[in-house]
Formats: sequence, structure tokens, C-alpha cells
Amino acid sequence: MFSVRATNIVDYLQNTCQIECSVLRESLEVTLTGFAALTQAQENDVSFWVGRVESVTHANGPSNDDLKKTAAGLLFVPSAAVQSGEVSFAEIFPNAKNIVAVVEPYHAMVKFLERFEGNGFVDNMETGVHFDRDGVGYGETGPWIHPTAVVEGFVDEGCFVGPGCVVMRGASIGRGCRLESNVTIYPNVIVGEGCIFQAGVVVGSRGFGFYEHEGERRMVPHFAGVRIGNRSSFGANTVVAAGFISPTTIGDNCHLDSMVQIAHNCVLGNNIYMASQTALGGTTILEDGVQFAGGAKAAGHLTVGKNAIVTAKAGVTKSVPAGKTVAGFPAIDIEIWRRQMVELRMMAKKKLK
Repeated sequence: MFSVRATNIVDYLQNTCQIECSVLRESLEVTLTGFAALTQAQENDVSFWVGRVESVTHANGPSNDDLKKTAAGLLFVPSAAVQSGEVSFAEIFPNAKNIVAVVEPYHAMVKFLERFEGNGFVDNMETGVHFDRDGVGYGETGPWIHPTAVVEGFVDEGCFVGPGCVVMRGASIGRGCRLESNVTIYPNVIVGEGCIFQAGVVVGSRGFGFYEHEGERRMVPHFAGVRIGNRSSFGANTVVAAGFISPTTIGDNCHLDSMVQIAHNCVLGNNIYMASQTALGGTTILEDGVQFAGGAKAAGHLTVGKNAIVTAKAGVTKSVPAGKTVAGFPAIDIEIWRRQMVELRMMAKKKLK
């Protein structure tokens, strides 16, 4: 729990984080002790607002009545709205105690939370492990390994290996990685620097592959393991299967949500984003910058081109060109899919008359 004045937060953002702040309303008597969503914030809470209509998730934002009710003790707002002159914050937020304009309110909120609310992994490090601004740890005396973890492979300095984790013989974990709890890293898995594995992640398990021999279906041995680049993250209970005779590969700055399945021999480039419950069939290639929305799936042996987007619950059955956005099952160009949905609704309405 923290207890701080708005001026302390503004000073930290400006002087340490190099975030330009413009104080639009100031109330020095308010003590800030918590944080909350915009429509729930009270006078001791810190909150933020990213714009009039859209929220950070691109859903419809709160109504004007909701905004007027917020009583946040400190509210970050977009400086672009101030500069445009189209927004009167005195009218929109009459009850907010302190209002501070910044270029990116979401980023300012994150930096505030990191500094004043703290991070359990950082706060509990008392063994020479120090985390930088990006959450990557570098140790002076070696990795921090929980007594219940089993480490038979190589773990570089600055790593955090939490309770119940297993790093098998023949695995290698690079500098500054975090294995939070009950993470299992199989043999022949090589991980770069600064990667994060949330609870229950499994990397390098045998893929779901079979072949026919003499009328019998037999398991394919996947001995080629997994290769992971730098600064990638893996959500809770995500699974990355090992490759057959070439490794499953994931590049730099890839971020996979919870319960994501990466099958054997998939190749992911850099800056890949996959939301929860997405899955790739074996030998799928994702080029740089691809995004998969929640529940989307891809069959195996296909390529999703650079910067393509697969929308929620779409099913990709053939390769997607670079830059395309696809939707539906089987996944097609999103504009065609939208027209199809409109036509189907119109046909259904006609038949009901």
C-alpha cells in the first residue's frame, strides 16, 4: 500500500520517466492511496482517460454522465485533447481533484503503478537480482531459484525460477528470464534473454504428431526442441510443443496470452501477438507483426503473412497474404466476410416475412 501526493507522482513521471506533464487542476490536500478504473475511482484513487469515445481496447468508452461522476484524486488525460481546444476538462470532469495532461495516459498510468504500487517479483528480490525498467532482471551473484524448483539444465544469472518450476537437463534459460511458478521447460529448449513465463507454461513437450506403419498409428518423436528469442512472454498455461527434426521457433518480442497452443515445428517471427485460446496447427509460419485475436485458430502447413490480422474466433485454413485482415470460418478477407453477414441477415429477414 502506498500513500503519496499528486505532486510526488508528477515529479517522478517528469524527472525519472521523462514524461511531460501539464497540471490542469491541482488539489494539494488530497492523499492518494489506491487506483481504480475511471468510472469507479474515488478521491484517493489514481485513474486515467484515453479519449472521449474509444477506450484502450477500442470498445465504446464511458458516457459523458459517467465521466462527470468520476471523483478520481488524480486523473491522467490526453494532452492532444487539451491542445486541440475541443475538450473542456472542467465540464467533463467537474469532480476530479487533480487532472494531469500527458501524451499517453495509459503509459503514464503503467509507470505510476510500477513505481508506487510495486511488483511482487521485484519487491521480493533480496538475493542480488535487480530488475530494469522493462522488468528484465540481471543478477550480481546468480539466479534466484525457489527451494521447491528442480533445475537440472542451465539457468543464467538474473533469472527468477519460482516455486514448483522444472528446468530439465539439456534446457538453457537465458539471462534475466522469469519462470513464475509450475513452469516446465523440457530438454533441448533454448530461451534467450528477458523472457517471462507465467504459471503453468510448458515448453518443449512432445507435439501431437502420428504416422502410419504396418497398419498401426505411431507417435512421432519430437527431439528437436524449441528456440525462443529475447523479451518474449507466455501467459498462464500456454504450451509450446517441440519440433520433430527441426525446432519450433519463436522470435523476439512475441507475446502470447493464456492458454495459447503452439504446435510442433511452427515458426513465429518477431513481434507476434496472440490472445487467449488461440492455436496454431503444426508447421504453421507466422511472419513478423502478425496478430491473432481471441479464440482464433490456424490449420497446419500454411503461412500468415507479415502484419496480417486474424480476428476473433476466425479459422484459418489457407495462407493469408501480408497485411490482410481475415475473419470467419473458413477465414476470408474481412470486408467480404462483413458483406456476407449482411446478406445472410437480409435473406433471413425476407424468409421470415
